[in-house]
Amino acid sequence: MKKLICKSILAAIAVGLLSISYVSADTVDQSVSINNSEAASKSKNVTPNMNNASAIIQIPRTQLVGWPIMTQDSARNFKGVVAAAEKLPYEAEVPSYIPYGYQLYTARHDRNDVLEVVYYKRNAPIYQAGEKFITNVMAYRMGYSLDTVRDTAYIPAEYKDYEWSEQGESGKVYYTGNPGKQLIRSITWTEGGMAYSLFFLEPVKAVDAEFYKEHIVPVKNIDSSRYELLGNYPITKISTKTRERIIP
Repeated sequence: MKKLICKSILAAIAVGLLSISYVSADTVDQSVSINNSEAASKSKNVTPNMNNASAIIQIPRTQLVGWPIMTQDSARNFKGVVAAAEKLPYEAEVPSYIPYGYQLYTARHDRNDVLEVVYYKRNAPIYQAGEKFITNVMAYRMGYSLDTVRDTAYIPAEYKDYEWSEQGESGKVYYTGNPGKQLIRSITWTEGGMAYSLFFLEPVKAVDAEFYKEHIVPVKNIDSSRYELLGNYPITKISTKTRERIIP
C-alpha cells in the first residue's frame, strides 16, 4: 500500500507541481548545545500518510496581503520578543534556532493572544521587482489552539502544497509542503496545552524543519544578547562632538 501511495505522489508531482527551490537551512548555535547531525539522527523521516488529511479549517482574511512580512489586521507590533512576551497571559516560547543568516524582523500580538514572530534573511531586499516580498522568511506563531495559530493568509492549495498529518508524542502534527522532495512549508502541533506553528515562505528540508520544531524554548531561556532571535538591537549613541562635525 505504501509503495502505491509513493508512486501516486511522485506521479502527481511530475505532472502538476512547479519546481520549488529551497533555502539552505544551516543553523547557528544560538542557545542549545546540539549540532545538526545529532538533530538529524533524532528527527523522524517525514513520510506522509496522504489518507490522514488535515482537519483544520482555514478561514482566509481579506486584509492579509503580504503576510508574514506585513503587519496583520489588528496586530500590535513590538521591537523585540521580550516586550511582546511580557504582555501575554501565558509564558511565551520561541525558536532557539533559526536558519543561518536570519534575524528577527518583528514580534506581534495577533488576535486571540497569538504571539507571532517573523524572521528574515539579513541584507535581503524587502521587495523583488518592486512588488514581490522577499522569500527568505520564517514565521513562528504560538497560541491557545490549532485554529488560531493557523489563522493566516496561507492556503496550501494556492502554493500547490500537499497537506498531511502524523501522530506525535502529544498529538497529531500537521504538515504542508512537497513530500516527494522532502520539503516542508509549515508544521503545526500542540504541546503542554498550547499550539505552535512554523511557516517557511520558501520550503526547507524536512530534517531542518523538524530541528527548528524540536528547539522551541521559553523566552527567558535565551541569552538576551541573541539579538537575531530576540530583537531590540542596541543603539550606538552619537556624541555631541561627532554630531557637530557631521552637521555643517
